[in-house]
Amino acid sequence: EFYIPRRDASRVPVVISSRVIEDPDGRVFTVVTFTDITEQKRAEEKLLAANAQLEQRAREIEAELALASRVQQSLAPMCIRWGRVTVETAYSPVSSIGGDFGHVMPLDEGQLNLLVCDVSGHGISSALIANRIYSETMSLLERRVEAGEMLRRLNRFVVQQLRVSGFYFTMAIVRLTSHGARMSFAAGGHPPAIWLSPSGEVRLLESRGTVLGMLDEAIPADAGQEFDLVSGERLVLYTDGLTEVWNQQGEMLGMDGFTRIVQRHAALPLEQMKLGILRDVEAFRHGPVTDDISLILLEIQ
Repeated sequence: EFYIPRRDASRVPVVISSRVIEDPDGRVFTVVTFTDITEQKRAEEKLLAANAQLEQRAREIEAELALASRVQQSLAPMCIRWGRVTVETAYSPVSSIGGDFGHVMPLDEGQLNLLVCDVSGHGISSALIANRIYSETMSLLERRVEAGEMLRRLNRFVVQQLRVSGFYFTMAIVRLTSHGARMSFAAGGHPPAIWLSPSGEVRLLESRGTVLGMLDEAIPADAGQEFDLVSGERLVLYTDGLTEVWNQQGEMLGMDGFTRIVQRHAALPLEQMKLGILRDVEAFRHGPVTDDISLILLEIQ
């Protein structure tokens, strides 16, 4: 590329090419061609400007995603000690923001609430819906709404107000009272909670309701269950990111495989049990993580 001057002092961008020609008499001529590329240069300038705008927008999106990720991380359940109850948690989204959220919150000395929620899909849309469900959940918890009724109200809220086609979510709620001696449990479409006795015996607490956010009557009237707890018992809440995992042979870990992993580490201190579960699931998995992971373990001292 070169620029040649005009009479008005402006410059014209050109591409210069040349070739040598010999005529029948043996005379040699050189033909030099100047091609005006003004329109091409204008198109390039517009493209550069557009790329600069895209890069700026990409930086803005990265900053927004970083903020959204920090907000999403604030929805992750926290490890706590509540009287004679110890709670260990883990949360890992498949992308920078995800659709899982958990919660561990004592309302006062007499009540501890634990829940885990799995919103369908991944990414920004799922995270936005998860945040909205989270806000509604916190409102119901603060009003001390019974666990089964909480699920019914959350289901009604999503069905009637959010109205997102093809969307659904699952949730499991545990409420401890009497300093951890009494447990209320309710779940909608969620993988079974794993209840471990001090001797290592396993009991699965199944959901009595179906997935939430699609049907008006997803949660039955008897969704809530009540249990007494004794010292040494443990409970495991999780999302299907820990069970829907495939190995190199194309076999899924599933509930049976995950339950065996939980039993394998049940005699360890609670934090070591959590790390052992996550390590064994990761060892089973072949390929990248494809779903958000949430895990809550509690132990009655």
